[in-house]
Amino acid sequence: MRKHRGLFIVFEGVDGCGKSTQAAKFAEWLENIIGKKVIRTAEPFTLRELILGKKDLSVLSELLLFLADRAEHVNKIIKPALEAGDNVICERYNDSTLAYQVGGHKIEISQVKNLIDACEFPKPDATVFLDLSPKTAFDRVQARNKSNKIKVEDRFEDEGFSLMKKVSDFYKTLPDLITIPCDDLDEDEVFQHLLIGVLGNGAYV
Repeated sequence: MRKHRGLFIVFEGVDGCGKSTQAAKFAEWLENIIGKKVIRTAEPFTLRELILGKKDLSVLSELLLFLADRAEHVNKIIKPALEAGDNVICERYNDSTLAYQVGGHKIEISQVKNLIDACEFPKPDATVFLDLSPKTAFDRVQARNKSNKIKVEDRFEDEGFSLMKKVSDFYKTLPDLITIPCDDLDEDEVFQHLLIGVLGNGAYV
């Protein structure tokens, strides 16, 4: 970890893969075992209802809104926390944009990468990809929606299994991810693999 700022860890994966569960477990581990303050956050940030609830957005408008949302997120939460020496755990970040906008919605990858690079967002110390099969993840999302009394509008969930499969496949093409195969592991086993992966990545050096 660079001494002038806190640790920045990102959790990625399709909906239902367990990002929130593992992010919470990792935050608790950092705070209680290592003794480091942790800021937990997630994307979308301030524009969630607009991005996920609006049905007729073009793919380019969607991409630009995600980047605008991330700019607010970075400036208001992520960058100040890191500069203060706090550690940040974030659910979804740049790789989500690539997976959903390029893998899912087929925007040219160079266009997306160039826009992300131009924004000069802070780079994570490690990015964890929770690799759960799209079918299992989709079934979890469906079960979660049935148990909720109030349906939260989410265009990506509405696009269903087909989008989830495209996104999952694209995540696997991205470099420098700490990939945790989750299908045959319970959440505690996933967490143990997560710790090994993050520590082996040298995030604390």
